Amino acid sequence: MSVSRQLPDYPILLSGVAAPVVKGLREMGLPVTELHDDLAQLSGYQSSSWNLLLVGSHKAFNVRDRQLLSHCRIPLIDLAEFTSKQAQARTRDEMHQKSSHGIEQFNAAFVIRLKDRLQQTGGVWIRLSDYPYPFQGVICYGESDLGRDFLEYTNVMSPLPVTLDHLHLNAEAAWLNRANEESARKLRVELVSSYRQGLPVSLTSIESRNQLKTLFENINLDRKQMPLVWVTSLTTFFRWWNLRRELSVSINRRNASWETIISGQFEGFHPGLQIWKGRHSATVALSRGVNEIRDELLALAMNQERHPGGFTAHWAGSKSSILPLGWNRSAASAAS
Repeated sequence: MSVSRQLPDYPILLSGVAAPVVKGLREMGLPVTELHDDLAQLSGYQSSSWNLLLVGSHKAFNVRDRQLLSHCRIPLIDLAEFTSKQAQARTRDEMHQKSSHGIEQFNAAFVIRLKDRLQQTGGVWIRLSDYPYPFQGVICYGESDLGRDFLEYTNVMSPLPVTLDHLHLNAEAAWLNRANEESARKLRVELVSSYRQGLPVSLTSIESRNQLKTLFENINLDRKQMPLVWVTSLTTFFRWWNLRRELSVSINRRNASWETIISGQFEGFHPGLQIWKGRHSATVALSRGVNEIRDELLALAMNQERHPGGFTAHWAGSKSSILPLGWNRSAASAAS
């Protein structure tokens, strides 16, 4: 039996990829699976099916695996080319030795380059949405409910791959210190800009949904500026993230549609799948079992403020500003 009948188009195959990169790819919702032992699964691979093999820069293949690589038609990306500006990808014949340019690292720039290279191979950038469908952002309350121990050891106890500090807004502290028109404007700007970038927010002073509603009224925030924001407790958001991490998605291209199969426990939530074509993306709902996603039903839209890898990729490698360099300030002007 050929591999094309055994392997779906997604998940993407990984061989020898650095563990932090594997974790980062999974956290941002990219369907991936590791080939732990060898490339035997590629034996008999047929070019009629698209898939992708990502090879770690320190991966070296034996003679048998190099023969498989030379005969199969699967697109291959050597992550060695992402390790530095001077680095180049190894050819398939050079895969018997490690790259001399260091090892791949998961950060915001790496994800953008990977998306571009994946699309060059004929693939489509597809990942699980950061939030339940149809939400495009989240504002959390009830952080104090987590308890003193959790807040003191949040770097260890939080299920998120970023620290809880990333979810806090400087403008909230300014508003609490002095509630006036200017501090209200700054808080509106940070809330709207976080939403437009798809970044989660946790308001430390808000303990309930009613308190959050009152805050919005006090700072004159128009909810229409955040039409698909998810308002929930931080505990619920953590629960969603833990469930999302365990979801498994298999995807195949079928003429003018995508056939997806999702498995895992997600009672009470509706997972979404984000599909990118160039700089445009669409989010679709996933239900348990088999889903058909037809091309003509994709509502593709451009949003240059959002990172294609979601908030975990946005913040990977450094603590990004809520208002990043080069941001077009449309959110600021709208929220003002």
